Amino acid sequence: MRQFSHKRVSVQIAHILSGFGLSLKHQQLIIDGMMYADIRGIDSHGIALLPLYQRWLKEGALDVHGIPQVIKESVSSVSIDGGGNFGFLGATLACEEAIKRAQSSGVAAVSVSHSHHFGATGFYADQISRAGLMSFVTTSTKVVCVVPPGARDPVLGTNPLAYGIPRGGAEPIIFDIATSTAAGNRIRVFKYQNKPVPEGWVVDGQGLSVTDPSRAEDIVYGRERGGITPLGSTLGLGSHKGYGLSLMTHFFAGCLTGASFSGRVRLPEEQRHTPLGQDNIGHFFLAIDPARFGALTDFFGSVDEVVDSLHATTPVDPDHPVMLPGEIESRVMQQRLVDGIPIADALIAQLAELAKSLNVPDVLTES
Repeated sequence: MRQFSHKRVSVQIAHILSGFGLSLKHQQLIIDGMMYADIRGIDSHGIALLPLYQRWLKEGALDVHGIPQVIKESVSSVSIDGGGNFGFLGATLACEEAIKRAQSSGVAAVSVSHSHHFGATGFYADQISRAGLMSFVTTSTKVVCVVPPGARDPVLGTNPLAYGIPRGGAEPIIFDIATSTAAGNRIRVFKYQNKPVPEGWVVDGQGLSVTDPSRAEDIVYGRERGGITPLGSTLGLGSHKGYGLSLMTHFFAGCLTGASFSGRVRLPEEQRHTPLGQDNIGHFFLAIDPARFGALTDFFGSVDEVVDSLHATTPVDPDHPVMLPGEIESRVMQQRLVDGIPIADALIAQLAELAKSLNVPDVLTES
């Protein structure tokens, strides 16, 4: 592992996105999303995504010239066509629309279709909540890698969700999770770092746990039977709950938006309903103005009461106090802004190769 300043990482991302053919304006939207993840320790959703994105570009799955646009709207709802470009673009427009309409009407729901991977879900929940609004964000997925409880083969994606709670003068509370035991890109990070995958995260076609990071990656990306388990890992530990949440995210971000269900590729040919392309990813955004439901001071006071009660809870280990969602990430951010962002040697080498193939500067390996 080597440490790099967040500015240097940002520059490297910019060079590679330029090599992908993205405009400067669109580059910045993606940089903002990736850096949000990397400085908070969400290493699976930052610069580590670039090699995967290059593969999708080579497959023709992305249109770097696509422009997201509103295709249907009402006072409190908006439908956006993502233009087939990176999901960061359509999702940013969705946040802007959700904020504007929720501030006007009290509640706003925004859907995005014909999009792609949009980075960390919490990035968008954070944007909405910094505008003083409660937020809920979810997305459908491209990669089919999660096995339903008792299944041999994957049918679902990691289908993340996030919510945000504004706190007046304090940082919003941001909760961001995959509805699987782990995010798919997290398995790639374990491979980059040559670390064993935790027991129960990935299972083979016989339902047996796989901890070897290389084999786990093969399973996650469809080269071997099996997949990531739903949140909870086993039925005894509640995997049916993660399974239900995963379905919920697709009903909101896939069925409601008109996006495709990637899991249909696992069905027999005659059962596949494919009116839309496989890479038609959908996102869903909900914004609520708490001031429309009562006095804002009462809402903030109620949230603070919950926060204070949790912080006052006696921990088992005094060195590990009870924390709110997002507080660990905030601590990591403060540290990384000073000490830099750690990147595994294997990823550095992969990024150097990617930069070379695109004929753009490699600022991570230069002296």
